[in-house]
This record gives sequence, C-alpha cells and structure tokens, in this order.
Amino acid sequence: MTEENLKLDMGAIEAVMQLPPAPVMLLAVGEKEQNVTTIGMFNVFSVDPTIVGIGIKSSRYSYKLLEETEDFSLNVPGKDILEQVVRCGYQSGSKMNKFSEVGLTPQPGKRIRSPSIAECPLNIEVKKLEQIDRGDWDHIWYMGKVVHTDITKDYDRSNVLLYWDGEFRTPGPVLKKI
Repeated sequence: MTEENLKLDMGAIEAVMQLPPAPVMLLAVGEKEQNVTTIGMFNVFSVDPTIVGIGIKSSRYSYKLLEETEDFSLNVPGKDILEQVVRCGYQSGSKMNKFSEVGLTPQPGKRIRSPSIAECPLNIEVKKLEQIDRGDWDHIWYMGKVVHTDITKDYDRSNVLLYWDGEFRTPGPVLKKI
C-alpha cells in the first residue's frame, strides 16, 4: 500500500462523524400537552411493513411525552424553515409552547392523536411498537409503524434538510439514476 493510500486508525465516534448526512426530522408528540423537537437520529428499519425509528435522550421533554403517548409524527422540514428547526432543537418545550414560540402550526393527525406540522412538506404518522433502552446508550430508541403520510404536490427532495457534524445541508445533485 502506498503512502497516499494508507488508511488511518480512527476512534468510533470520529468514524461515525465521517458518515454521510442524515435527514432532519421534526418530531411532534403529545395529545393534551404537545411538543415539537428536532431529531437527527432517524432510521428506516423495514420497508414492508414500513417501520421507522428515532433516538432521543431521556433528559428531553419530548421523551416524557413519548412515554405518555402511543404515537408521534415525523415531519420533514424544508430549507425555508431552517431557523425554526434550529430553535426547536435548542429550546425546551417544558417551559413554553414551542409551536407558537417558533412559529410552527400543529395540525391534527389523521390516524394518530399527536399533531403533525403544517409547514413541513412531508408528514409521517407513526404508531409506537417498541422502545429500546439499553441503559448504557445515550439515546433511547422508539420503533414504530408508519400508518399514514401526507406530502405536498410540489414536494422537492432537494429542499429537505440534512444534518452532518454540526452543519445543516440540502442534498446535492443526482450523480446517477438507475
């Protein structure tokens, strides 16, 4: 192996930070008490049936609401609401109505009791199936089945937000379509 092709040892956290960006989601949860927060830990675990999962820290106010509720919505924000997305990730909903404070509109879910977010072009309604709390992980995972989705007619994937190592981005150009 030549010097320029030499691979370096790297710690696990540093290696994970080299992965490509992940989609940013706005989690909306709660019935009587509602909250919205920014989620960076999201994964699709199955396509058929469609099972998704989110990771959240137990110190978050939304964790409390997830524990009290059977469902939640994942809302895909566009770059036009970037400032609201950032504020949702840094401010706690335990001391304020985050929806009204950041200027987002909760709308009733169609098949769930938690709200979805009107300003997001893609809303995904999820019924909780399982919680994974290993105790030694820094996030608790909630897995759920997608029971309904809404998407705007003019949805454009190139406008959705991605998050990567402290940076918000949008997807780049398509390199090849197969």
